[in-house]
Amino acid sequence: MKKVVGSFIITSLLFASPAFATPQAQVKNVSATQNQTNQSIKNNIYNLSDQQMKNAIKTGHDGSSSFGNFQRSQKFSILYDKMKIWQPEVSMITPYSLIVGQSYIASNKYKEYNLADAKKVKKMFLNNQTLNFSVVAYGNDIDFASTINIVLKQGEKIHQPLSIGGRDEMADTTVIWPDSPAYRNSLMPTFDINKIDLSKPAELIYLFAGKELSVTYKIDFSKIK
Repeated sequence: MKKVVGSFIITSLLFASPAFATPQAQVKNVSATQNQTNQSIKNNIYNLSDQQMKNAIKTGHDGSSSFGNFQRSQKFSILYDKMKIWQPEVSMITPYSLIVGQSYIASNKYKEYNLADAKKVKKMFLNNQTLNFSVVAYGNDIDFASTINIVLKQGEKIHQPLSIGGRDEMADTTVIWPDSPAYRNSLMPTFDINKIDLSKPAELIYLFAGKELSVTYKIDFSKIK
């Protein structure tokens, strides 16, 4: 018994000594660095500079090829696919992407779209506290999206959406209707941005019918415009 107690005391002393204790200053430095990186990425996405907005306007103004290339560059790649069919098209809704889209639509109609218009988009996002995603989903029933769930995973934490816009709306027919997939629905899942660390990778999981019919997408916030 004395040996057990003595061993416990020695072990306790070892891990309490400076050689084995976790350096608090180092932990604080790591935390501070992560916070700085998180804020830097958040600023790059939401607090756009005038030059970033001008670049976005030009991308939209340069026509359908430029617009299409930008859209494809921002789509998330698939990590795991348990559905094999009807995989949604997934991207993040950002000030940059919205400015590109608005500029493209305006240009298509020979309308002006300038920096003042882009700044309104930036202001709208800066006043928002959510992460917003675009999920173009497919199914064979007009109300197929009503049972879909979309979650955001970061580490071991699963974040449920604050809302999923469009989930309760009737789907549109696809260009191949009545063939499968006959319907498409544009969904917008939103999450509390204050609970997400943008400096770390995450996964967006589309649950068509639970885990067994799902698609998982890789998110690297540092590469998002």
